[in-house]
Amino acid sequence: MKKPKAELKSTYNVPNLERGLSIIELLATRTKGMTLAEITETLSITKSSAFRIVSTLIFKNYLQKNETTKKITLSRKMLTLGISSMNEQSIVEYSIDVMRALRDELKESVMLGVLLGSTGTILEQVPSSYPVKLFVEPGTQFDLHSSVGGKCILAYIPSEEADMALNGKPLTKFTENTITSKKQFKKVLKEVKEKGYAVDNSEDIEGINCVGAPIFNEYGYPVAALWITAPYGRLPASQFESKGKIVMKYALEVSTKLGYLTH
Repeated sequence: MKKPKAELKSTYNVPNLERGLSIIELLATRTKGMTLAEITETLSITKSSAFRIVSTLIFKNYLQKNETTKKITLSRKMLTLGISSMNEQSIVEYSIDVMRALRDELKESVMLGVLLGSTGTILEQVPSSYPVKLFVEPGTQFDLHSSVGGKCILAYIPSEEADMALNGKPLTKFTENTITSKKQFKKVLKEVKEKGYAVDNSEDIEGINCVGAPIFNEYGYPVAALWITAPYGRLPASQFESKGKIVMKYALEVSTKLGYLTH
């Protein structure tokens, strides 16, 4: 006689895997995190089982624990798995027409990038209308501290996530303008959040300036950054504010397509 589906299902279940997935799903709804005791109570699992599962997920960098508050949250790695899975399907798809419109208005190369772990990655670009332009292959990685894309996103993610992304990474000096002090860099991130746009004043590549703004998803989380890049002669510091406001307008357009609602 054929076994009922429910019996077949129970035969092949892996209890600890189920519990691990339950913990991940729970923490996805609790952005401020939970203690181990709160997790065990909410899911009605034993403390020893929860401890082993959570410890494994922390070891594999899927969860992170604040040693001061004892709160456990999803890590940047876990969050970027979701972001990377939607990149080509959603972010590029919703951004490409906006990127072309931004290029047509400002004539400069337009880039779209995301954070994956502790580095940034270019997803797409629309080349400048000018003969002299910066061309970057999609998939090219960029450093967070010296790039406009890195600043855009780091300024808006929780400070713990920003610290984790920069943890153990030296702020390498690429040009005379590169920020190499973490204290100064945090001050810059605060300014980015206040203004709504970020700049790269020849900090990554000598003679190349950039102005960008973050793209938010429906939860208000910065999933990407949109920016223009040009030789400093065409994009001097005196134009950062005016061009920044224009880029912000186009970035908001993409955010709205992703379900972001302004308040």
